[in-house]
Amino acid sequence: MEKGGITYPEGFSASGLHCGIKSGKGRDLSLIFSEAPCTAAGTFTTNKFRSYSLLWTLRNIGNPVHAVLVNSGNANTCNGAENCRHTSILAEELSASLGIKPGSVLIASTGIIGRPLPYKKILSAIPALKKKLHSKNHAEAAIGIMTTDTFPKEIQAETGIKGRHKEVCIGGMTKGAGMINPCMATMLGFITTDAVIEKMALRSALKEAVEDSFNMITVDNDTSTNDMVVCLANGMAGNRKIRSGTEDYEKFSASLKSACINLAKMIASDGEGAGKLIEVRVKGGWCGKDCRRVAKKIAGSSLVKSTVYGCWPNWGRVLAAAGSASARIDAGSIEVSMCGIKVYNGNPVKYDEAKLRRLMKGKKIVIGVDLKKGKFSATAWGCDLTEEYVKINKE
Repeated sequence: MEKGGITYPEGFSASGLHCGIKSGKGRDLSLIFSEAPCTAAGTFTTNKFRSYSLLWTLRNIGNPVHAVLVNSGNANTCNGAENCRHTSILAEELSASLGIKPGSVLIASTGIIGRPLPYKKILSAIPALKKKLHSKNHAEAAIGIMTTDTFPKEIQAETGIKGRHKEVCIGGMTKGAGMINPCMATMLGFITTDAVIEKMALRSALKEAVEDSFNMITVDNDTSTNDMVVCLANGMAGNRKIRSGTEDYEKFSASLKSACINLAKMIASDGEGAGKLIEVRVKGGWCGKDCRRVAKKIAGSSLVKSTVYGCWPNWGRVLAAAGSASARIDAGSIEVSMCGIKVYNGNPVKYDEAKLRRLMKGKKIVIGVDLKKGKFSATAWGCDLTEEYVKINKE
């Protein structure tokens, strides 16, 4: 595919290569570039320890943005104050190479905490990274941001919004397999669009999309020091400016949320050592927050994750997780189903256990919960807990 993923919208190019941060020959450095300046929005980790790369991006995301530099294999976190200056040097050198201002460069890092950033290796790779920039190299960039991921995660979508030059499109890529329990942020996620959109409208759409996608996944209940989602809009579709409260805003917001949900599900399904995707659908909540709390509590429960891995319909673990959430729950009326089979409705329900165990051998396990308190609902995603998770993190 010539164009796809992060380069699907007009005017975006990308590249990825190996610069020597990781051992072996795997790609560990990626670049996203827009030929037109972009309106940018982002959400960021709530962890009090933050990467110098993330701090640089926080300071500059309000500027018109042209480029995003991403390295994998090194978190650039808790690694000495001199690495703050090294991060600035990277932005300055990349901007000089691309003919743009340093403040129009955003930086992201992912990998091991505490090691010095090998910025000289990154600096030496900038000429090749620039030379390789092309719309067809979206997959190279998606691979370059991976750590323990087993596959690159990309998305592209149309919005149905017509512009003077073309239909408004959305593209994206993300990485994440471990240390995933976002709080107002996500792992590393990058979204591009060729929409002309008001800055506040972009911020609002991204915040809402992240809230219902990346903030509803969990692999291990740990929040990273580097988590961020950045959305860039370069306006090259030539559409009428999208403003909050308009029909076009609703179309754009829905398309962005759908793209983010698909990327989030890819992350959850690729949790370290995971073999199954867990989808927890909660309805009947007194409020949206109650549904979100219950859904994430169940999806993140180590006991629930273990029972899914073992293909054992231990619905008591689902109830225990739900009951530990800070939500309005009536133990006498709640209903629970697993793989479409009702197992509890205020009392145990007779069901075909052998059939349910067969269904639980599938790659996607759906757990349904009806709180019977109101009209709100929410969905969360997680994965099973396997021996491989311990092995990966031990190493």
